[in-house]
Amino acid sequence: MENKLLMPGISFGHVSPVALEDLKRSLFSVNDERECILLIAEILKKGDFTVKNLLIDLMNQTKDEAVLNLCIRLFCPVCTNDDLKKVENFHFLSWASEFAVFTFVAGAVETMSYEVVPYLLTLWEEWEDTETEVEYAIQDALDSFLNYRLILEDNATLEEVGSLYLNVIGNKNLDCYYYKTLQVFPALFTQEIMTALYISAQKEQKHHLYLQAYLLSMFTGKQVPVDTNTLISKNEIDLMVPYIDELSGKDWMKGMKYFYGHPVEGLVE
Repeated sequence: MENKLLMPGISFGHVSPVALEDLKRSLFSVNDERECILLIAEILKKGDFTVKNLLIDLMNQTKDEAVLNLCIRLFCPVCTNDDLKKVENFHFLSWASEFAVFTFVAGAVETMSYEVVPYLLTLWEEWEDTETEVEYAIQDALDSFLNYRLILEDNATLEEVGSLYLNVIGNKNLDCYYYKTLQVFPALFTQEIMTALYISAQKEQKHHLYLQAYLLSMFTGKQVPVDTNTLISKNEIDLMVPYIDELSGKDWMKGMKYFYGHPVEGLVE
């Protein structure tokens, strides 16, 4: 099975042509952790979330850094609000390496849930004043959810951000999922990407919205047709138009998180 997925920063790729039943049959016959997590990834991409408990168990038991990294990267986009409420799902954070903690923090935005914020605040307390990439990533993730740098100030304290969190969630529907303080919806990503493409085309430069393109591709299961390494011109903008039209044809529920086009839980009323 393809092992590139075990490499940090690699996208989850296309949906496997192998039948779901065959993937699940293979899953329950493997003993190797790396083969196991790769099969779990393929099953999740097909919208079968019944293997999520197996993913969580593996995430909290494996000693293989590559397996743990992929477990975390998969867990963040497929977890539900209820999954995040269960502290026992995060035992790995008590012994994880700096790299694994960074992977979780960087993936926090992919949870699209305010339930992840208490974990970020706790980690900030542990990593405060370390001046490491982990500390900076924690602050960036919190800012994504709380916009604290604008509401407070760039060097706001942990206590101030914690208080802001309590105020913010009082005005949120915590059954829903969010991107940059707004209930998530594909148009949030496409608007940011299209704006960046128009600006980049005018300046004849590359666009730098890798995260938005990554999130949109993973959310919808449809790969964004414009590469971040491409010099942007009218051609790239033209590629996006039919892509957006195709996405518009699907009945997305505002405030629901999707993984490869599949809702991660029962649709929000």
